[in-house]
Amino acid sequence: MQFYKLKGWFYKKLHKERFEKFNWDVDLSKPVKEQCFVVFDTETSDMDFKRAKAISLGAFRLEGLTLNLSEYISFRIENPIESLESIKVHGIIPSELKDGLKPEQTCWEFLRFSKGCVLVGYFVEIDITVMKNLIRDACGGVFLPYYLDVIDLLEPKDRIPTLEELTKELNLPLSTLHDALEDAYMTSLAFLKLVKKYQNLSLTDLPLRR
Repeated sequence: MQFYKLKGWFYKKLHKERFEKFNWDVDLSKPVKEQCFVVFDTETSDMDFKRAKAISLGAFRLEGLTLNLSEYISFRIENPIESLESIKVHGIIPSELKDGLKPEQTCWEFLRFSKGCVLVGYFVEIDITVMKNLIRDACGGVFLPYYLDVIDLLEPKDRIPTLEELTKELNLPLSTLHDALEDAYMTSLAFLKLVKKYQNLSLTDLPLRR
């Protein structure tokens, strides 16, 4: 049994409904080109990711290794910003979050949109941690998704490029915007280009995490 299957089995036994209600199975034997992927990005309230809360989220759903620009979610989240550094990085000020989605609604919207898919991101461990915390705190769930980090599809390098540097290397269009949805879009383009050579292989041939 693969480690991530064993981990899922253990969490299901340990947390029961708190796990079952917030997670889904993925057919690992299906070719990559037949899988569903949700490429997402978050912006956070603090630069310390252990205590950071999501203040913005953007995601695209990819079916058949195709990006459909109408299949996306994007929203600000009503969470307090706790760091001036976060304001400088993301350009979001507290007053812009007053009309954002409640964390609980964000939790259910994200799960509805992502159900059945493998999550994908760039430096995605940060985003996975933020979403695990949101789902735990706002909805009482234990989140253990299957996910891929685009970084793991790159050739080994002395230094991991930024997302902007990677898009240049891959000759992809650059963007002057740096919000969660735009970063999810750029990550989607990079992922599709890098994953193409694996399209006829199964998910287990990719550096899948859980």
